[in-house]
Amino acid sequence: MKNILRLFLILTLIYSCSDDKTTDDLTGFAINGRLLAPNGTDPIPNAMVSARSNNTVVAESFTDVQGQYALSLPKGNYELTFTKGKFSGVLQIDVEGAKTNEDALLDILPTIGVVTGHFDHIEHVLLNIGLVDPITQEPLFDIIEGNNFGRPSGAHGHRESLHMSQNKGMMDEILLEPNVDFNFEDLMNDPALLGSYDILFLNCGLNESLEDMGDVLMDYVYNGGILYATDWAAGYLNDITNGGADYMTFYDPEKSGTSLTTTATLLDTTLSDWLELNFDIVLEDTIEIEEFLSSWQVVDSYDTTTTISWLEGEVSYRDSGNNIITETKDLAFTFLHGDGAVFYSSFHTENYDPEFSDVDRIMEFFVFEMSVIQP
Repeated sequence: MKNILRLFLILTLIYSCSDDKTTDDLTGFAINGRLLAPNGTDPIPNAMVSARSNNTVVAESFTDVQGQYALSLPKGNYELTFTKGKFSGVLQIDVEGAKTNEDALLDILPTIGVVTGHFDHIEHVLLNIGLVDPITQEPLFDIIEGNNFGRPSGAHGHRESLHMSQNKGMMDEILLEPNVDFNFEDLMNDPALLGSYDILFLNCGLNESLEDMGDVLMDYVYNGGILYATDWAAGYLNDITNGGADYMTFYDPEKSGTSLTTTATLLDTTLSDWLELNFDIVLEDTIEIEEFLSSWQVVDSYDTTTTISWLEGEVSYRDSGNNIITETKDLAFTFLHGDGAVFYSSFHTENYDPEFSDVDRIMEFFVFEMSVIQP
């Protein structure tokens, strides 16, 4: 009887130890945090979060509209990978059993080129979201001369002559000098160089003399590039849109928009929630758009089966008889083309405001979101 009792106690101890080991090693512990833009402040929504151990994915999740993520992981060492389209970030964590709160940055950047224009400066938004070297304050993207093609090659040098200063962590320069020794014409004539960029921004007001080379950009997008274009840069999309037969049709006469402002309705709830919950921009689904030129490019129509419209507003424009028409028009779009995607808007950033306006916040959202829209 004593032997039986002794055996029972031994077996009970073994199973008890086994259960304790299971609790320690296999029970998931809460891992929380936020995913932020490279500036360390702006939340990134709808990004994938993957936890890997020994190169095996253990758990996956997505960030919410405030950039928050939550995972349940057993004890151990993990690599958390954060992915938002062509942007990513990596964080090493050690789960020891207590609740862990770990913020991360989306600081592994795609290769980005910005073509300068007279009337739009998306480079300001890129700087303000943290695409800048924290030590040298140089942009972490290429600025390509898009206006004066007659400037001698190499006039600027690489990453030189940047006229920048800081104000409360924001860049407040009026213009940034190009920091590469080639211009937009050089880029359009070198498909390999063009293809080296993951994302290319065409600012409104760049030189329009190369629009007949739009097939080069069509190939760039088809092969996986992301193209961002605003307002007058619409001419560079003619080949991609097949002269307006695909995706969207630009209104003729061109640059006939006359409205300088509109109260636009946001058509995407993630965008409106992101603005309100993170930046206290209470919109009630509308936002004031003031970044129009006195003659801007109107989009006449778009294919709802292939193209996303992000917002719309009542605007005025001139017809071919110089009559003023006032009606609701869609103002910002995204569509896929081959393995890449295009973003286009009839409005753009504030030209000389170093601080974030509400519209700049929308443009920030698009910078990250457009890189996600892949086939």
